[in-house]
Amino acid sequence: MSLDRGDIPAALAHYGKLIKKANISKNQSAILTESIYLTLWEVGIWQTLGDAYMRANRLKEALEAYNKAEELIR
Repeated sequence: MSLDRGDIPAALAHYGKLIKKANISKNQSAILTESIYLTLWEVGIWQTLGDAYMRANRLKEALEAYNKAEELIR
């Protein structure tokens, strides 16, 4: 997997495609969540996690992820 190799852009592209298709599994969402703890500074992962939560209709978690991404940009 791209995240395991540290290839964050490739991993985010992969997850972005799954999210757009509404085809992200709970396991994939969990992997994405776990990756945050390894790369807390990576804005793209927080944004992608927010997108995944939005697709899953988990609006509170999506807002929290988007807010974290915004904090990192500042």
